[in-house]
Amino acid sequence: MRHPYAVAADSRAPSHCSTPRPPSPHPQLDRPSNALRRTTSVPALASIHPLGGIHHIPRHKAGGHYVKHSSWVTLLLSEQEEGAEVPAYSTGQTIEGSLAVTRSSGVLALEVKIMGTLKVEEVGGSGRYAVRLLDETVYAWTIARDQANGSAVPPNASFKYTLPAPYGDTKTKRPLPPSYSVRLDGIPGFRVEVAYAVVVKLTRVREAATLWRGTTNMRVPFKYTHRTRPAHPGPFPSNPQRTDDAPRTLFEFRMHPRRSGGTPIDVHVYLPASQVCSAQGPIPFCVALHGDELALAPFADYRPPAAASFLSLAPSQSDAGSGSTSSSGTSMFGLGAPAAWVSSLGPKWHTQHRCPVRIQVQRMTVVDTRCSHMHTAHWVGQGVVHRASSSANSVVWSGAVIIPPSAARLGGGFEVDGVKVMDSLVVAIESPPGARPGYFPFSESIPLRLTSDSYGCRAVTAVSVVL
Repeated sequence: MRHPYAVAADSRAPSHCSTPRPPSPHPQLDRPSNALRRTTSVPALASIHPLGGIHHIPRHKAGGHYVKHSSWVTLLLSEQEEGAEVPAYSTGQTIEGSLAVTRSSGVLALEVKIMGTLKVEEVGGSGRYAVRLLDETVYAWTIARDQANGSAVPPNASFKYTLPAPYGDTKTKRPLPPSYSVRLDGIPGFRVEVAYAVVVKLTRVREAATLWRGTTNMRVPFKYTHRTRPAHPGPFPSNPQRTDDAPRTLFEFRMHPRRSGGTPIDVHVYLPASQVCSAQGPIPFCVALHGDELALAPFADYRPPAAASFLSLAPSQSDAGSGSTSSSGTSMFGLGAPAAWVSSLGPKWHTQHRCPVRIQVQRMTVVDTRCSHMHTAHWVGQGVVHRASSSANSVVWSGAVIIPPSAARLGGGFEVDGVKVMDSLVVAIESPPGARPGYFPFSESIPLRLTSDSYGCRAVTAVSVVL
């Protein structure tokens, strides 16, 4: 029998970059064989969008400004979106700014720094540490330099600084981690934050005849996005092992029977876009069960509801310890369905339309210090099954995962000084409601690297391996 993965269509949305996507070196594979029966289809993935639509990271220079005032200075940052709450920059962008000193009397020194810090703080305890990621002086003036000619602080000044793609010395260079904040609950708990800011430091005297010195600091936080793209275009054919020419796309597992001597079910997970894929569009998946026809019969009855393709994705979170989720309608569709509409369908409809497979993307944060090791996880994406088919000895579910805008900016996770953030695709399979549970619940995770941009965005960092 023809393997169900002989068919794979690229269901990802087209690239949103201005650079056109080059043709894939991998030819499109054939359409599904007519040998597959019991096929149910629902509207195409083009109709499945998260709240607010597919997320677009700006590819052009914004024409607005971000302005912040204090009693002594005014800071203006150019090339920002008008009305933005905080400035935003990404990999390799240049921070361009201007200073206006509104009160120059008694000013002894003026300094502008670009700073980035990783902070790890123990909740309810005294343990904490900070790692300096950036500490660059981009402008400095002191009265001692101009004292000979009697000059005062310049009323206006400008500065420019290009954010480095890697940071550190030549032996330990790493990508600059993105802005990030998370709390790890437990004993002890931790708060983790990666923060960046433009800092203006002004030193002044109250009276010229005194030795009193005062310092005024103005801190302007900004969001930093580490932009990445897949190093190779997809879709890719089924491949159980990574080679020099192609990434791994097929992952094989096994469901074990509850009774001794029972026949196991082989589980194959196929990711046409590979483990490195863009969060800009739907991420296709295909899950197949291979085994005895009688054992597969309960799994073959599921039909994806047509309404599911039009439901908006709602963000859900779970704690790694409890595994609880919070998303209305998620237990039935893997989608954020309106609670009133879901409850009105009745228990019989729920039983018949509960999908045996659940696909979710999990983001895990690990903190490893000298005294403790802790991790936490939350869901950042939900899978939608849009097609189901079966034959005598296989059941196949295909669909896509959608990543909401709030999670798309991380750029594939990061690792820095005792903190590691990584993504994975969690595949869970349970016996359908009403069927005799002949197999233990199945749950396996596949490491992922979600990039902020599609392959066609050539100006960003290309990645080909997962963390």
